[in-house]
Amino acid sequence: MADDLFTACAAIGLNVNVTKTKWLSTDDAQHRLYLCGETIERVTSFIYLGQLVNWPRDHNKEISRRLAAGWATFSKFATFFTAPRITMRLKQRLFHQCVLPAMLYGCETWALTKAMEDRLAKAQRRMERRILRVRLRDRRPNTLLRGITKLHDIVECARRRKWRFAAKVAALNATLWTRTMTSWTPDATRPVGRPRRRWADELRGVAGSDWLRAAVLPSWNNMESRFVCKN
Repeated sequence: MADDLFTACAAIGLNVNVTKTKWLSTDDAQHRLYLCGETIERVTSFIYLGQLVNWPRDHNKEISRRLAAGWATFSKFATFFTAPRITMRLKQRLFHQCVLPAMLYGCETWALTKAMEDRLAKAQRRMERRILRVRLRDRRPNTLLRGITKLHDIVECARRRKWRFAAKVAALNATLWTRTMTSWTPDATRPVGRPRRRWADELRGVAGSDWLRAAVLPSWNNMESRFVCKN
């Protein structure tokens, strides 16, 4: 099959670089994949469209990458954020337009747990303290700092994006891969122990088990606030 793909690509002028080609599988069996007689390296993770894809699935690693990207962006404009003469309105706009998108890239596909949401919230609060030049020893409550910065809550933003993305997925044609994989049930049993958080678990908690049907109804928009502001 891999050789057939190589031949088809060559027919339209595309050359497959065998040394750069990697493959990932959810199957634990030690299979080998060959292309033009050479063994293709099997990996457990790779970057696809700017997002980490790994197996076993662990969104904590992707969140670590997003937090690093957010801090890199924040540090780039640190002089602007900490300047006392620049109005908070301008700092707020810069944060929402540059830092927040870097931290939430691809968040629509995350299956967040409470611990992961806490990591995002703590990072944002730390940035707010940097902006206001407030230290932890000053013991200023987080609600007071948020009242001054008026930044969008990062956890609520992530939830809102996921809720709206779910509505787009539900509206897709059933023959498309995105729609098919969302409703697909694997022919296997879940392992013993505490189950991993699935992408649709949060949606089912608010919209019910038949959330795909509920997502195309007008009432879906009315349930958004319950999903975004849930504890």
